[in-house]
Amino acid sequence: MAQDTFKTAPHTPAHLFRAGAIYIVTGATYEKRPHMQADARKQQWHSSFRRAAEIYDWAIIAWVVLNNHYHVIVRAPEKSAENLSKFVASYHKFTSRQWNDEDSKSGRQVWWNYWDTCIRSEPDYLARLNYVHWNPVKHGVVNRPDAYSHSSYREFMIAQADEILRNETLFPFSAVEDVPDDF
Repeated sequence: MAQDTFKTAPHTPAHLFRAGAIYIVTGATYEKRPHMQADARKQQWHSSFRRAAEIYDWAIIAWVVLNNHYHVIVRAPEKSAENLSKFVASYHKFTSRQWNDEDSKSGRQVWWNYWDTCIRSEPDYLARLNYVHWNPVKHGVVNRPDAYSHSSYREFMIAQADEILRNETLFPFSAVEDVPDDF
């Protein structure tokens, strides 16, 4: 079995890399610019994210993409989670190049950063899953998560309807307001 790796750096939060663990990852555009305002851009982000997950062997659990940020819940490969930064950099680099080419803005910074957290308990997982799917509601884009098409909510509901319905009543949106998201 792979060993956990805990890395610290002077100017970034510590990272726990645990093989097979579940992570929430949030990515933000530079200066909160709405680079993904168009539906086509959200689809391009989703396609590149899915392709990177295949390449780096990360399993996608849930995702949502808005105009200037995204949230995903993913499961690390069973061998190691230390390729997380390469996984994220892969789809950030691809979308940056594609959008800069489309906009004739060579060299423009598209992505600001990303944040990851290793989820260590079932209540934490359920709260973050709820947070991801209700994020468009939080930002006033829609009134219900099933009305937003750039999210895994609908497919997740179909795949796990009974469990999700139980958890949404147990974990209302207000239960996860402490998750940082200043977008």
